[in-house]
Amino acid sequence: MSSRDDLEAWDRVAEVYAAVIGQESDSIYQRFRPFLEHHLGEVTGLRVLDLGCGHGWLAGIYSTRGAVVVGVDGSQELLNVARANHPGVVFEHADLAGGLPEVVSSQVFDRVVAHMVVMDIPDLVSLAASLRRCVAADGVVVVTLPHPSFFMQSPVQDPSSGEWYRRVKGYLLHEEWWVTSFGGHRHYHRPLEFYVKWLASAGLAVIDIYEPPVPLAKPRDAWDDRDRWFETIPTMIGLAAAPLSRR
Repeated sequence: MSSRDDLEAWDRVAEVYAAVIGQESDSIYQRFRPFLEHHLGEVTGLRVLDLGCGHGWLAGIYSTRGAVVVGVDGSQELLNVARANHPGVVFEHADLAGGLPEVVSSQVFDRVVAHMVVMDIPDLVSLAASLRRCVAADGVVVVTLPHPSFFMQSPVQDPSSGEWYRRVKGYLLHEEWWVTSFGGHRHYHRPLEFYVKWLASAGLAVIDIYEPPVPLAKPRDAWDDRDRWFETIPTMIGLAAAPLSRR
């Protein structure tokens, strides 16, 4: 299955996107940083694969830490930025909905990271088959994404009690949503069960789950009741997985 329309949309906004997203100060990266550091932190001498690498900022971080890094993305324009900024990384162009290109899937990687990308891919079957081939026996795969339970679910305040909650609906459905950021792109909603089984289809078992709190811009002593509630409902989730053969 092709995601040509999605990738063309990313091509159109590549320059703007690369200017504001990524690097170590990125708020989403900061949420996931403890999780990524735990599973991917010491990478000197390891082979790292960055799936959906975009403009290469995360691949660049691991490259500067001494890893041999390969990044794959379907947006040619984002890869142009990546190659210009991170010459020490090998970048390959491929629509991940069709799996990994042979030049990548024929290699073996110690660490694989898919940071905030799987929800942008319309079909993940071929990618699972590729991962089954290229993850080392002692490797680790880390996937981060918007939390399927709570992302894009509306905050609602009870008019009687004043209590805040998120109204969750259609959670088990596989749906295509439209996200308006950066000119608009498709978001493919799937329940958490799907991702666990998808990893299993790649020969991987989940070994860790991370649900970071939502960071707020203002200091904690200035929080109101809504702020305190908002921090307790995660909008992002991370999964770490390892080959089933290790169990």
